[in-house]
Amino acid sequence: MSKPIVIMGAGGHGKVLFDICRETGRDVGGFLDQNVEGEVHGLPVLGNDTMLDDAGFVSAHDFVLGIGNPALHKRLSALIVEKGGALATLVHPAATISQSVSLGSGCAVMAGVVINIDAQIGDNCIINTRASIDHDCRLGNDVQICPGATLAGVVECGDDVFVGAGATILPTVKIGARTVVGAGALVNRDIPADKTVVSRSFRFANGSSS
Repeated sequence: MSKPIVIMGAGGHGKVLFDICRETGRDVGGFLDQNVEGEVHGLPVLGNDTMLDDAGFVSAHDFVLGIGNPALHKRLSALIVEKGGALATLVHPAATISQSVSLGSGCAVMAGVVINIDAQIGDNCIINTRASIDHDCRLGNDVQICPGATLAGVVECGDDVFVGAGATILPTVKIGARTVVGAGALVNRDIPADKTVVSRSFRFANGSSS
């Protein structure tokens, strides 16, 4: 029997995860948030991340990260594991995922997402509303794909890659670790690690361009 879910973060992203739990029949024990008190959608805010110091609380629940900020998402994911907690994977029933897809632990897959055959998704990834990940793509850990982004076939994203809303990455492109692809960008060539790509003109934030 599944343990009740605790959602870390009671903001917009956390509410989306609550909705996935509701749609899939997962029991939600409440939220943890340092800035919100009281209730969210009738569920209690149980405290903040100091609750993770309570071993009994941690062992009694599974956890999901309702936090969009990539650095904070990564830090809290690691903290939950360090404290002995388990990260649940949530998939909205309106997502379409091939049976051959490999989906890591702690992932969140939102409504309208399509993940096609033989794609591999690492741990703690966020695949947001209506994002499309085509065949044979490879995503590392802690990757965030924002709403409406499109990854064509055989795209590779290293760990901690962030792909902004509506961005398009063309087939076979490789995105290096910790790179940020800005909203609406069209990426048609490989990008090394630790870059930021903005606009449809493929311009690096450090001044170089295509």
